[in-house]
Amino acid sequence: MSEMEDETFAHEDILPNLPLPTLNDTLTHLKKSLEPLYYADGYYKHPLDPQQIFTLDQIINNFNESKVASILQSKLSQFQRENDSYLDNLHLDVNNHVGTKTIQDDVLPRNPFLILADDAIPDINQIDRSSVLVHSALRFVSALKRGILPTDVNKKSGTYLSMFPYLNLFGTTRKPLFQNGEIERFDLNKPFTMSDFDEFLSDEEEEEEEEEEETEDTTTRSSEVDQDFITHGIAIARYPDSKHIIIISRGQYYSIDVLDEDNNIVCNSTDLAKILDHILNDSETTYNLQKQSTALGSLTSHSYKNWKYARKRLQKRYPQELHLIDSALFILILDESQEHIERGFNNIFTTNDNYFPEFDQERSTNCKRLLFGTSIIDERGYQVGSCVSRWFDKLQLVVTKDSKAAVIWDSFTCDGSVALRFASEMYTESILRLAREVNSNDPQFSLWPQVSQTKSNLYSEYSKLPMAQVVSKIEWSFSNILNTHVHLSETKLADLISKYDIVRVSIPMGKKSAQKLGIKPDSMVQIALQVAHYALYGQMIFTLEPISTRNFKNSRSSFINIQNKDLLELCQSFISSNINNQNKLDKFIQTCEGHTNSIKEAKQGNCYEKHFNALKNLFKLNDHFKLNLSDTDKEIANTLFNSDLIAPYSQPELIVANCGNAATTTFGITPAIPQGFGIGYIIKDDQIDLTVTSQFRQGKRLMFMLNWVLQEIKSFWRETRNTNHNKTGVKISPLVDRLYELDNAVNKKPMPKPKNSSDTVLSSVDSETDVPSAGAAAALRSHNSHLFNYGFFDMDGNSRSISVTPPPRRQQETMDNSGSKLSSKLAELVMSNSNKDRINKNNSGDPPHHSSSAISVPTENEKLHTGHEIMKVRPPSLTHTPIDSDTENNDNGSTSSSRPETRTRRNTNVINSKFEIDFDRSNVGKKVFAFE
Repeated sequence: MSEMEDETFAHEDILPNLPLPTLNDTLTHLKKSLEPLYYADGYYKHPLDPQQIFTLDQIINNFNESKVASILQSKLSQFQRENDSYLDNLHLDVNNHVGTKTIQDDVLPRNPFLILADDAIPDINQIDRSSVLVHSALRFVSALKRGILPTDVNKKSGTYLSMFPYLNLFGTTRKPLFQNGEIERFDLNKPFTMSDFDEFLSDEEEEEEEEEEETEDTTTRSSEVDQDFITHGIAIARYPDSKHIIIISRGQYYSIDVLDEDNNIVCNSTDLAKILDHILNDSETTYNLQKQSTALGSLTSHSYKNWKYARKRLQKRYPQELHLIDSALFILILDESQEHIERGFNNIFTTNDNYFPEFDQERSTNCKRLLFGTSIIDERGYQVGSCVSRWFDKLQLVVTKDSKAAVIWDSFTCDGSVALRFASEMYTESILRLAREVNSNDPQFSLWPQVSQTKSNLYSEYSKLPMAQVVSKIEWSFSNILNTHVHLSETKLADLISKYDIVRVSIPMGKKSAQKLGIKPDSMVQIALQVAHYALYGQMIFTLEPISTRNFKNSRSSFINIQNKDLLELCQSFISSNINNQNKLDKFIQTCEGHTNSIKEAKQGNCYEKHFNALKNLFKLNDHFKLNLSDTDKEIANTLFNSDLIAPYSQPELIVANCGNAATTTFGITPAIPQGFGIGYIIKDDQIDLTVTSQFRQGKRLMFMLNWVLQEIKSFWRETRNTNHNKTGVKISPLVDRLYELDNAVNKKPMPKPKNSSDTVLSSVDSETDVPSAGAAAALRSHNSHLFNYGFFDMDGNSRSISVTPPPRRQQETMDNSGSKLSSKLAELVMSNSNKDRINKNNSGDPPHHSSSAISVPTENEKLHTGHEIMKVRPPSLTHTPIDSDTENNDNGSTSSSRPETRTRRNTNVINSKFEIDFDRSNVGKKVFAFE
């Protein structure tokens, strides 16, 4: 290891251990998360199904009070004392919620993907972009291996995060392991049979094969876990000394060395471009459709059962070649596909209606071809699509013919937060190359200035050497049974590509919208998505969201469930007309806050899902750990872990995750079960980019419903305009709110009288409700044009609510519980003072300042903009008075004070009364956020 290694991993020892939750807490959480799934007639009613809930309670309570529960928990406590994490001995990886269950044949490979933004050079070709990205990726790898990669830090708390997950990113692979008792278990120590080859091997060939197998077994077994007790048959094989990468082009495999012994890069981007150009030409020249070996990568997309057996047969015949692929740092895919969008009515999903999200057909198509390639069958029935050029067991960098790029990783071996940093910094470094080029290759224009090329460049004279010494091509010659495996896996993958749909949409609500609501953006999306699914299907489904727990030792990601009783009530009330919009908004915000608290608990180490799966797997491995469980103990545990009521906990129908930044345009994940959805999203300031992957499901329609929910939330917020939901804005007390009303009333122009008399409007007002009658409303609307200069009636281009005469004093004393006496007194004084001003003005010949009929209760929108309007509107009584004078000159030469002599304030943006208001409210309204 390098002397600088401590810079990357120096803080691992100070990280705390992942805490072990109590048994009661985990089982209580399990019950609460499953209960909402079992209710009688959930679309219109809330009651839970009594029989199912009773059975669920009984199963959980029986286990909680049993001896077997204590035994399992005690064993996990022992693991906690002896290891950095109680999960270490159980080898639970990132996706442990379904890692213990065999994947069906009709489920896509469980590989998340990130699509990178386009290069800074618009017309860059495939070879140039591939070489630039590979060189940037190698700089990242070199920095990691030399220990100079900066440590990840939690931005909020400033604490360090574990860097060990980066060791699973490069030079690792997902590998199958057989369980005890499997009927078709292979024995690599036995010679091949006729089913494996077309002819028998000689004794010498058998001995050579056995020696190679022993070498391979010794090389990899040290990095693998115990084969005797792994239940899901998946392990991580690590190759820390890896120095090469694999390139796949048209189903053909090439290997090149990229690092020297000191982990310095041995070639620059120009060298890589020449090598990749040679590989691309060779793959096109030697491509043979009739050779099944060109579809070898499709084996990694097959069901686990077939994948295991195919790999074992491949390892028996080509151990060194398979080892070369497994141990590669990563795999570069030179995909031959390019963008081809058929424009038509069915591909255009746009409308002027805000409730329709922006459906991006181009990016939806790019998602499919970048993730699992294209499936194209020629006239002879051969697969000529790029789907055969993938290897889903490892980290992949895909670059298409039209220079689109994506990073695909295996969710069992790689952590999402780690893959995101690699993808974004690889892209950033590729853009910084332009700055280095115009600054004489100044290394300071790099994320890792210390990374350098090797002093003895292996490729400096490569143009003088045969390409065979630079590029190593892997040649395959399969037996009949291996060809059958490859053929069937390719056929199955083509079926999956045909039946799966990927929808990419953008919804115009993002971080800013969530801030105005006073909630977290991630919670806003997650909860709104649950409401959308319920509104579409009328039922709750189990959902899991991955949460990083890298602030603990040797820990990567956990999962939290979304479902709970509050969410069920929100979904049922949101589509109901029994409650008003204010209550719906309150309930939505409350549920989002509960989701945020769940995330905080998970980040603090309360990983209930991991704990439950640890208990489940420990029970399956009870013989290995010699727990000596009785038949009664096993029966009680089986009743819980194998119950159909508990099954959704390990088979989530929705997997929803947030991952991405400015360097990426799209993030997608595949479903966990055939009938499920995989939804990945990226939250930006003003929009959310979502990618929905599903099989025969209505992805577009689900996104339509999500957009509808979010637009409804926005409209509810606009209606209420209540700053209690705006936790980043200014909260105005009821008393100050009342002063706004008086300000607006005093500073407003008098309303012209109707033709008959001023009593027409007043008599048309209902004395009990204070609402004008239809005739009064019509009369008032006819005079709106006289009021537009004051802004309240033309603020947004349309008229607002109609001014209403305030109620009599006795009614006014009861209408405001928060400050009725003060409010009524202020109103009385203002009305009295205004009448006095009107008399004085009439005596002097000036128009009246205002009358009692002009006093009104403004709308919420008027109050929102009061801060703007107060500065513009000044009472007529002050328009002829110098700012520095507190007296008013009358026609007869005498002076009469319009204010008490003791008042010296000169602000004109407060009410004209005898009360001192000792603050300036002119800018308060500006601080209240509003959806634009």
